[in-house]
Amino acid sequence: MKLKPLLVIALTSLFIQQANASEVVEQGEKLFTNYCSACHGVSSGKGMSNRLAPPIIAVKRHYLGTYSDEQSFVKAVADWVEKPDESKTLMRGAIRRFKIMLPMPFPRADVEKIASYIFKGNVEKPAGFDQHFKDEHKKGKGKGKNLN
Repeated sequence: MKLKPLLVIALTSLFIQQANASEVVEQGEKLFTNYCSACHGVSSGKGMSNRLAPPIIAVKRHYLGTYSDEQSFVKAVADWVEKPDESKTLMRGAIRRFKIMLPMPFPRADVEKIASYIFKGNVEKPAGFDQHFKDEHKKGKGKGKNLN
């Protein structure tokens, strides 16, 4: 029967795609740790009051509110990292507090892996984040949705 070889090929292709996607997320997490976590991570022990930049969970929530599919999310994050533009920000409060991020000279492919990790990965929350997000986004104060 000719259907069986086609099924094997299809399943093999699906497995390879999933393995590649998982590898991209793992690479993205490592790149995030190397390139981004000093400012956007939680490992520095900083809560919400003593930060250099918004925590990456806040970035994720804001971007998911506008870009709910992975492809548009990754493109939007990569475009921002390459050329931050205050007129296109999704995080006006972060710009008021931290000023605009400088363009980052990282390879686009690396930034896209980082963005895939942010989209798919389980990014950490700093201490006090949930209360801060609730306070900043109640009664239309912010645009972000309460997404994880």
